[in-house]
Amino acid sequence: MPELRLESSLVDDRYLVERCLGRGSYAEIFLAYDQLNKGEPVIIKSLNTSLQGTPDPELEQTLVENFQNEAMALDRVRHTHIIQRLGHGTAADLEGVPFHYLVIEYMPGGDLWSLCRKQPLALEAVLFYFEQVAEALAYAHSQQVIHRDIKPNNLLLSADQQVIKIADFGVAKMSLDDACEITRVGTNVYAPPEHHPDVRAGELNEKLTPSADVYSMAKSIYTALTGRAPRQFAREPITELPFELASETWSGPMVAVFSKATASRVADRYQTVDEFWGDFARVRLVGAAANELDDEATIVRPRLSAESTVERAAPRPNFQVLANPPREISSAHKAKIVVELPTHADTASAHQSAGAEAQWSRREEKTRAFGSPEYNSNSAVQTITREEDNAAVLRQRTTIQAFRAERGLFDRMRQLISSEWLRRVFIIFLVVALIGLAASTYYHFADQKAGLPFFSQAKEGRIAGALNVNLRSDPFGAVLAAVPKDTRVRVVEERGGWMRVKVLEWAGDAPENAPDSGWVDGRFVRLD
Repeated sequence: MPELRLESSLVDDRYLVERCLGRGSYAEIFLAYDQLNKGEPVIIKSLNTSLQGTPDPELEQTLVENFQNEAMALDRVRHTHIIQRLGHGTAADLEGVPFHYLVIEYMPGGDLWSLCRKQPLALEAVLFYFEQVAEALAYAHSQQVIHRDIKPNNLLLSADQQVIKIADFGVAKMSLDDACEITRVGTNVYAPPEHHPDVRAGELNEKLTPSADVYSMAKSIYTALTGRAPRQFAREPITELPFELASETWSGPMVAVFSKATASRVADRYQTVDEFWGDFARVRLVGAAANELDDEATIVRPRLSAESTVERAAPRPNFQVLANPPREISSAHKAKIVVELPTHADTASAHQSAGAEAQWSRREEKTRAFGSPEYNSNSAVQTITREEDNAAVLRQRTTIQAFRAERGLFDRMRQLISSEWLRRVFIIFLVVALIGLAASTYYHFADQKAGLPFFSQAKEGRIAGALNVNLRSDPFGAVLAAVPKDTRVRVVEERGGWMRVKVLEWAGDAPENAPDSGWVDGRFVRLD
């Protein structure tokens, strides 16, 4: 997998990259520090079109356009509870591989899924968080943007976990009037039927509306309340709460709100976030004797604020395909290593040691001066005592000893590396490695002639137990394609009940741009 090499590097002479936080199908997420903004932590979302192998030109062009659309969507919906885009750029990693990137706001508190799966949230906490989400979605819809992938993983928290923001507008739709193109996106547990990734073309012909985000938001609230995803309600309305919540006085009204918000048909749902939130927020006010949600005489419907006070973003990016990157991208904008190499340690230690010795000598002279009668009688500085100065000298001596010990360690390491016996060990190791390589090559080709894979018989089988099984980028990752029953596969790797498979023969016609490998649930693979 051609992953970008950015850890411990300086991107565009500005962003000090610390580590990679995660990878998706075509993007890598890095934590970095903005050196031109007081070292403020930021997220660098880098587009890597080669994560799934070398893409064809048409796919690469689409990926670049989607990346730019995400930046445009973030700029259009700048809101207090939506992740902000802080900048963008085009650079090259430590190997000279060019890439586009977005700089977005860093939320150190983690995501809502990590919070609620440890401990389900109380109703008051759910209302606190999702009022912020509802206001952000209401504003996004007022700007003609539908998110299409609302889920707890895309709801990020501040360090004190008091602020929540919507992230990942990578599949957002930026026109509420364009209903002719409904792509299958989102996460299968939270996505509504009209753009569910498992629904085949022609099954439904529903118009995409803001109710799609209402649907996903309702199922995200269910997850926050229960601590588990509503898998039993995938592509189905929520019709009940778990046993531990069924006894709450608000459980009946809550189920009624959930059922309407997650209705299969668009026309049967709440049409706006404001309508949904009005009924949901009133659930906590419904007592044990309340059986209806429309008692306007006693309960006031809460209203959302669909306004934003966030300033405009950085200049709009204009990304292009980098199939043949210009020379200046891989040179002037190449990431720079910022971690000091071990070969410079001796020089640094020597300079520090020399400086410490000189400072120690000056300290001793100063101490002798402090102790003289002339100093005690004539100096105006009386705040430094002899005991304090002696303690400082002792600390300096300790530091010098540490530097000398470190320098001695590097000297011994150099002597060890240059010793004759170590060279002989290295030569022996090299010879053994070459012999092993030759033997491996021989057995590899010998086993191929015999019709056997290298060292062991590969596992092959077919998809079984379901009409279609999701092929994912990694366990629980993004859905790459739907693999139909009886598709023939070879198992490449197994991990925690999941299998990474290579598709040998599709059952029926292969989907357009279908990947040839990915992860599937091992329960749906029947081995020969």
